Amino acid sequence: MTRYALRVMRHSDTIDKIVQVYLAGLCRERFMYQNTEYIPKVVIVSPLLLRGYTCPPHCGACCGNFSLDYLPTEATTEDAQLRTVELQGRHFAILSDLQRDVSDRWCRNLDRHTGRCQLYHQRPFACDFELIRFLTFQDKVLVIQKQYGRSWAMARLDGARGARCEMLPSNPDTVREVARKLERLEEWAMHFGIRTCVRQIINWVRSGDHRVALRLRP
Repeated sequence: MTRYALRVMRHSDTIDKIVQVYLAGLCRERFMYQNTEYIPKVVIVSPLLLRGYTCPPHCGACCGNFSLDYLPTEATTEDAQLRTVELQGRHFAILSDLQRDVSDRWCRNLDRHTGRCQLYHQRPFACDFELIRFLTFQDKVLVIQKQYGRSWAMARLDGARGARCEMLPSNPDTVREVARKLERLEEWAMHFGIRTCVRQIINWVRSGDHRVALRLRP
């Protein structure tokens, strides 16, 4: 792989992930983004979505220098600047710190000594939604909370490899946290004018009955 390819991978735009994975996975009507049409699929929400996880210090494995993105109504970092995203032929304003001036693989807001985020209480959406996974198949999308698929290969601040986070059983606090994150995703969907099934998932999360997976048809 070339040096240029590695640089592109480090400076990825998380808006693509928000639209092409999260919103596309839960859309209830077709939409276009970057010359690709996304169509509604069956959505299966695993009870494992409601798990929690640890975030040990001195790791930083998931804290790359990708774009840090916010809605215009959200509190942002001082490095975030206004930009627009084109979707369905319309332009939508968001605020982003693209981090293109960051020379190494780590986020500018990661404390290199402790491995702790220095803007945790106003973290961007992509960071807030970490470990919630959308496993996309030809005819369905599985929503779950799980470890990284290649967590063993992720570089840490201490020079070793392997993300140190671990999954925890669900409890009332983790259920509330998942609902909060989904509400934030719903705000992104509304901002971009994409109709989704996020509200139905939130209602299921709050129902308290998670013995079986939630299945939603288009």
